[in-house]
Amino acid sequence: MSSIAILGSGFGLYGYLPALVACGQKIVLPSRYRERFEERTELKPLANEVYWAEDEISALQSASGVVLAVSPSIQCKWLSICLDQPQLKYVFLEKPLAANPDDAAKLQSMLQHSGKVIRIAYVFRFQDWADTLQNCLKGNSSDTFRLDWRFQAHHFRNDLPTWKREPEQGGGPLRFYGIHLVALLAEFGYSTVVRSSTNNGNQDSVSRWRATFAGKDLPDFEVEIDTASTACIFSVVRETKQESVDVIRQPSPFSTGELTNKPGSLDGRVDTLINLCQSAWNDQVLMPEFYGHAILLWKELEHVERCNQSVRFAA
Repeated sequence: MSSIAILGSGFGLYGYLPALVACGQKIVLPSRYRERFEERTELKPLANEVYWAEDEISALQSASGVVLAVSPSIQCKWLSICLDQPQLKYVFLEKPLAANPDDAAKLQSMLQHSGKVIRIAYVFRFQDWADTLQNCLKGNSSDTFRLDWRFQAHHFRNDLPTWKREPEQGGGPLRFYGIHLVALLAEFGYSTVVRSSTNNGNQDSVSRWRATFAGKDLPDFEVEIDTASTACIFSVVRETKQESVDVIRQPSPFSTGELTNKPGSLDGRVDTLINLCQSAWNDQVLMPEFYGHAILLWKELEHVERCNQSVRFAA
């Protein structure tokens, strides 16, 4: 059994901690997280699995792996420290890897040469619908697939100032939410961006993103994400010359949905995180190859968007 240090007192506690315990891991936390830990009643049964360290550095030095569940800017700062810790074999990172694709590419290069087991929280690949979707894409290159993901992000619902609503800090509908889909489509073989655009809804921050992807022997794939919608839907429609057919239709991309939990119960994304964490011990790869493809596709998305903005400005 190994022990995993968690840096990040939000999703790190209510998401990764129960997932890692379910994987048989012991948890090391900085002592300053104790109050936040004790406030979460759903974590009380897991208290015996937690060891407390004096601070973050002490936690890292006493662990064999680490979860960085922090903002992209903080993740960048801690990552270089973690990679210099020889006893840390496993590194779990949140998405996006950095606030922008250029910085993410630099970190990706560091990770590739680290010799550590790296897992980034691109978790859509662990959903049941991902296999269904991939199978539907095969042999249907003449069709068009349209994905519609609508929900009201926590920061919009509660009018909170947070980096998650600011694209410059790695937030927004593309960099924070859409990156899940970018990674999945990159893994499926999509490599070209036909169009990409973000725009404001009725909020102060960017809330919507649209894009169209293409790939060799793959159908065009259109994506629309609205993070300020009062509706809750995650759907994929396959359009042929004759008809439109639902491939996926559910309230959330997650099987149980993050908003469907009763007070005191575990977050609905824990099961997905269990699959992510287990892959670090079960898969025979240090870092999945599609991670690099995802960053390349992300870079192209933002390049296409900048070009479109330049054309509109010139007009």
